[in-house]
Amino acid sequence: MDYKTAAQLCGYLSKDYAEDFFKLLVNYQDISASEAASRLSLHIRTAQDFLEGLTNLKIVNKMKVHEKKRPYYRYNLVTQKISIEV
Repeated sequence: MDYKTAAQLCGYLSKDYAEDFFKLLVNYQDISASEAASRLSLHIRTAQDFLEGLTNLKIVNKMKVHEKKRPYYRYNLVTQKISIEV
């Protein structure tokens, strides 16, 4: 992992709600940003930004699903261990 990626990951891990997000991701097969926001009492945009950031770092996988005619994304954890080496 290069320094820039490690810094980004540490930025996400240092959020007050990061541990709670990871607990949700471990306990549920997949979760939407709105479900996570509701369970953690966060704004939907905060949840979306956090999950998108983890997706960009390849820690979380994003799947597009459709409910009626409205598409949205569900996220699932793809890595069980995170190691940081610089």
